[in-house]
Amino acid sequence: MSSSFSRLSLLWILLLCQLCWTPNLSACSYAYQYSLFPLGTSMGSLIFLEIELERYVNTPAGAIGMIRPDGPGLSTSAPIETRWKGNLRLKKQQGPTTAILLEELAYIDISDENYKSELAPYFEKALLQAYKLPIFEEAILEKIAYCKYDRSCDLFSLKIDTHSVNLTCGLHNSSSNPVNIEFPPIILQKYENITALNFSEIEQVEKASRIDFYKVWRPYAARQYIIGAETIVVYSIGWGQAKGYLATQAKSWFDNIVPVSQYIEGNDVMMHGQRFDFFQIL
Repeated sequence: MSSSFSRLSLLWILLLCQLCWTPNLSACSYAYQYSLFPLGTSMGSLIFLEIELERYVNTPAGAIGMIRPDGPGLSTSAPIETRWKGNLRLKKQQGPTTAILLEELAYIDISDENYKSELAPYFEKALLQAYKLPIFEEAILEKIAYCKYDRSCDLFSLKIDTHSVNLTCGLHNSSSNPVNIEFPPIILQKYENITALNFSEIEQVEKASRIDFYKVWRPYAARQYIIGAETIVVYSIGWGQAKGYLATQAKSWFDNIVPVSQYIEGNDVMMHGQRFDFFQIL
């Protein structure tokens, strides 16, 4: 084990301990997601819904941990609720690595328990707004593969290229080359806050630390969309505390039967973790 990996591992442990010892317990369930949902194309440009949310625990006012004082000498268990808050945006892909904002759809604060039902109206709104764009063609979500953060999953590949020092992702038996993963700046910023390393300029980080950073990521899912003659794959990867996470990977891809406006996901993020999406045009 390299000295840099040991150093970063210790930093992760210290961070998790600090999070779980906070008085209100909210940080112990903290998670972040950056999710992308292709809706279709307009004039040849990909139109997608971008969802950026943070998970937290809502503790009633006046509560101490999980106990709320109701009177002198009396206390009862206070209900606590896991929630997600953040922004939903309609965007258009502008070139291979950039996107432009079309509309700020909403700032939301929703319950994790009712995650899909509370998000459903916003997905419908996003698709309605997309249909107002010129020559809009709706996407078809064809099939999905679930690895569920299992590194042994072979439904698609997630590999570290130690020569060029990149993390790559791709489909097996595909004629397209694996895509080099471009990490959103906010992901790098959060990692920088933890490690005190300058990951906002990741290309300047020493090789060993960059490889250690790539090692923490796990494959979650891949979604294959068809829009006209074009095929787009959205990959989801993440990291977090695996202890207590019980979901298991699927054995194979399965066909999707719902339209893009009814496929709602994103809240399956491990404790303390992050999950984000990126796509590849085949």
